[in-house]
Amino acid sequence: MRPGKPVGGNKLFAAIIIPVLLMVVSPSYAARILVVGDSWGVAAGPALQAALADNGSLATVASIAVGGETAENLSTPARLADITAALEQNTDATLVHLSIGGNDFLGNWNAALSGSDEDQLTADIISNVTAIVDHILAQRPDIRIYWSSYDFPRPLLIGTPEEVNLASLRFSQQAEALAEAKGAALSYGDFNGLTQVEYGFDGVQQSSFDPAVAIPAGDPSLPDPKYPGPASAYMDPIHLTAQAYLMLAGKQYDQFYAYALGERLFQINAGLNDAWYNPATDGQGFFITVFPNLGVVLLAWFTYDTALPAVDAKANLGDPGQRWLTAVGSYADDRAVLEVYNTYGGLFDSGTKVTQDVYGTIVLQFSDCNSGTVEYEIPSIGASGTVPIKRVAKDNISLCEALKPAN
Repeated sequence: MRPGKPVGGNKLFAAIIIPVLLMVVSPSYAARILVVGDSWGVAAGPALQAALADNGSLATVASIAVGGETAENLSTPARLADITAALEQNTDATLVHLSIGGNDFLGNWNAALSGSDEDQLTADIISNVTAIVDHILAQRPDIRIYWSSYDFPRPLLIGTPEEVNLASLRFSQQAEALAEAKGAALSYGDFNGLTQVEYGFDGVQQSSFDPAVAIPAGDPSLPDPKYPGPASAYMDPIHLTAQAYLMLAGKQYDQFYAYALGERLFQINAGLNDAWYNPATDGQGFFITVFPNLGVVLLAWFTYDTALPAVDAKANLGDPGQRWLTAVGSYADDRAVLEVYNTYGGLFDSGTKVTQDVYGTIVLQFSDCNSGTVEYEIPSIGASGTVPIKRVAKDNISLCEALKPAN
């Protein structure tokens, strides 16, 4: 589907009819997605089902979304019990689509809010969402949760489009931090500015997709220039039309569901070139460089020895316990197999000949543009394990997403 264009009759038919048909004819082994949340969740159910069908997926969506819910309300014992009941009724669900927090934000934020008050509001929402996530995982530790952001495309009474954009981006930073803390169990989809980028939106230059890219001008045929998005894209200042929700669901599928459902392998690309680390072991990490023309990945691992150096150990430059390893190897799809080398015998800024020894192997694997694992085996020290990694900075995520192959 081309963004910004009206969806034809076949698409609308798919959005309404296909979910019903799939519930009847899908095989029992089909993965199930359980929607939990607010009015955007109500819209997400059929839109996501249509996006799945459009991509040839047999997965079905079981929606328990309730319009008007807030994270504060949904985190109460009574509503958590409703989630428990839904999980018990959908034992084949492997994924939860979480749409929550927007009503808490819209009901309490405005442009005049002080920085400390906004921080407290964000902390309260994150706390309530954390309670919901923890409750789901307590019932089903094996389930994966996808929390999708909102996109408020029109001017709202609470602030100008740019003010709302910037506040939403600040909130998303905290949401992403929560997702990082939960590891593979929780993923966050940041779609702030999506409709503005896809449809055109005058006067707004801040988007999570890439703030450096100028957002195209709005539809000049609009009768009121105060509403720079095309009228066909939005139902009201808060919700999207069915067509725009379909566009959003397609992005959600491409970003998360295609990989979570095992329907598409992530493709390693040059957008992964970055600094990576495990938040649990901050202070060490990896530089990863992909060479697409060579089909090769180069990894540098900045770490430490297995034991602290003696108290009186000295080094002219750096810490005596610092270590760096390099690894290189070929890749295919989401996985690279690398040989690990230890380099020694050199001197600072000198042409002294160095020695490289093969130390072990690393299997580098990515699940998406912001998460992966480094599985290592170093026989010389009897060490093996798996390190979950995230980017140190998120600047190149948009490039990585853009380089992912089309269906």
